[in-house]
Amino acid sequence: MLCSIVYQLSLFLHLVLAHEAYPIHYFSETSLSDEEIVKRAVQDLHNIDAATDLNECLTCKARLQLAKFLGLTRPDLIPQVFSIWCIEAEYDEIQCHMNYGYPSEDYSTTGNDFAKVASLMNPSGLDGDYFCYYHDSSCHVLPETPMIDMSNMWPPKPRNYQPPDGSGEVFHVLHISDINLQLDYTVFSEANCTQSLCCSPQCRNQKATAPHVNENANSGYYDSSYSKNHFEKGKYLDISKVRKPTWSPARQFGEYTCDTPVLLLNNTMQCIRDLHQNHLSFQFALFTGGTVDHSDRCFMSKEKNIKSQETSYRIMKHYLDTVDVIPTFGTRDIFPMNQLPQKNLSENSNTYQWQFDLIADLWSELGWVDHDTAKQIRYTQTGFSLLAMEGKLKIISLNSNVWNVKNLYAFWNVLNVDSYGVWKFLINELLDSERNHQRVWIIAHLPPSYQSIPLPTKIFTNIIERFSPRVIAAIFFGYIQVDTFVIQYGSDGTDKKELENAINHALIGPSVSPFSGVNPSWRYYAVDSKSFSIVNSFTYYTPLDKSFRNDGAEPNWEFAYSARDTYDPEMAWPSECGLTTEWWHNVSRKIAEVPELELMYQRLETRWTDRPVDTDSVCKVTSFTVDARKQCMLTEDQDNYIEPTVQNDYIPYIHVDRDVVEYVEKEEEEEKEQQQQQQQLANEWEQHYIENNATIITAKPIPKRKGKSLHLSAHL
Repeated sequence: MLCSIVYQLSLFLHLVLAHEAYPIHYFSETSLSDEEIVKRAVQDLHNIDAATDLNECLTCKARLQLAKFLGLTRPDLIPQVFSIWCIEAEYDEIQCHMNYGYPSEDYSTTGNDFAKVASLMNPSGLDGDYFCYYHDSSCHVLPETPMIDMSNMWPPKPRNYQPPDGSGEVFHVLHISDINLQLDYTVFSEANCTQSLCCSPQCRNQKATAPHVNENANSGYYDSSYSKNHFEKGKYLDISKVRKPTWSPARQFGEYTCDTPVLLLNNTMQCIRDLHQNHLSFQFALFTGGTVDHSDRCFMSKEKNIKSQETSYRIMKHYLDTVDVIPTFGTRDIFPMNQLPQKNLSENSNTYQWQFDLIADLWSELGWVDHDTAKQIRYTQTGFSLLAMEGKLKIISLNSNVWNVKNLYAFWNVLNVDSYGVWKFLINELLDSERNHQRVWIIAHLPPSYQSIPLPTKIFTNIIERFSPRVIAAIFFGYIQVDTFVIQYGSDGTDKKELENAINHALIGPSVSPFSGVNPSWRYYAVDSKSFSIVNSFTYYTPLDKSFRNDGAEPNWEFAYSARDTYDPEMAWPSECGLTTEWWHNVSRKIAEVPELELMYQRLETRWTDRPVDTDSVCKVTSFTVDARKQCMLTEDQDNYIEPTVQNDYIPYIHVDRDVVEYVEKEEEEEKEQQQQQQQLANEWEQHYIENNATIITAKPIPKRKGKSLHLSAHL
């Protein structure tokens, strides 16, 4: 076995050396000018691309190897080298600059972050495997997710671990998500553009020349505003006087290809305020992240990022007034977007410190967090907790960039169980609540079944399983725009989707933003005042297209649905029981078995728009993690997913205490025998290392696939 691994490693190094991708030959030459180093390094990258005996994943990893060696001597040249190579390789020039360019406050480029991560990571190991899979669309080999034994990180789970009974009395909690405020939204700008986000002055349709604007259009074009707590209809804007040809001129309250105009956010919050004052009386509000719009990174400046957050939060505060908002960290609400260094990377961590100072100060100023919580936000950067309802309910807010595949730092030391310290924080908070008989809600922005790295999300589900159902009463996410829910099943979601395997569930809030073709929406919950379980969920929405032809009047918000009434019209579920995991499991079964109910679910997701929906709704609502979603839907987070043509030949077998990673070769004809051996070894190691903080034991057997490939070793 050892000989086989050594042979594969030597083969890799031979290939790299053969194509001059091992740059010691010129990195050590101090007499070379910067220009010459850049020239030679760029040529080496082209040589790697031209190699015919490297598959797509090895090509990517060889490029990372060059970046690593360059990073050890001249990290300042990495952005220049990779930007030039990227453009010369005929990738999109703008994206080349965004991925590899030098930092600037005028656009969101990650060149310095890439240089730092490349100098730290192990390109030939699992760091490189994961990075290339998620950041190189040509590489389609995803490593198997290791199994994890975390049982010694907490006391044994008590046998009687049922949640408290409800009181029958309820209070109301507001849930807002994904405002994605588009500060530069401009009436008459192009709403049918070819950029990632339309309705800004710079937007164009670059595929075809637009016709002259429609001179007969006479609705939706007004210069309106909100002031003194009410809507003021502005003067009519004559579209016939617009000289620039436009396919679809943007209207005042928004478009389905754009994010939230300031006008729409004011309208949304005014509706919420009126319902709060006249009917609902919210105890507090949850905001599951998302203040920055979906503009391409080249249009996202530091100033715009800051202003988006400040404006969004201040508008929320203005309308909600005394209703406290408990927020979480949006993945894009950071600059450069999606990036989060580990705290022990002091140089880069300090570069990002201003962002956490900003939100800690802002949320404190608005009265949403106290001094101690602000310190927690400022210095941990990955999570904080707040007490509500006289200390009986704890709400834990997590920074989901920890498991975000767009966060480059998440690909350094990928087998470290807790490089961010977020899981230790979460476990300690949950243990504290367990001792003090508190119920807990967990909120985060990015659901772990979307654009998430498998290992951290697997850890997350293990923690949820340990503290459910007594401690963890509810989980909330945002990010994906649609109105939905997701159920967690045992064995990281790979168990059969049966009731006895159901662990917990999460509610995913709909977006205020109409981006991606959905109607603006928000919801609120009726919550039991003793068990803090969700008793019912109520969603409101506005049909945005009606504002296109209402002569400039405000959009009307309508009641969309009640979860109980829609999914249990026969009222079979006892009224005194909350919407538990069992209830949502039953809903998923109905969606699977009743075509009319599946169609209704799909309509509710988008709030009755014509946006295409996923063909398999059941997979979506029963897949809590990336691994579970893969198993169910045979799809990936990559835009152009292709089923791997090769399989992994080696399974990671990790001994955390000795910093050793072994790879067990997997022959198809011996697969069953090896599975039995792995299970036996896993049991032995679990017993032997029971005193450790956490032990990653082994990987699950890989399903049989056609083909064969080389899967290289890694180390912690």
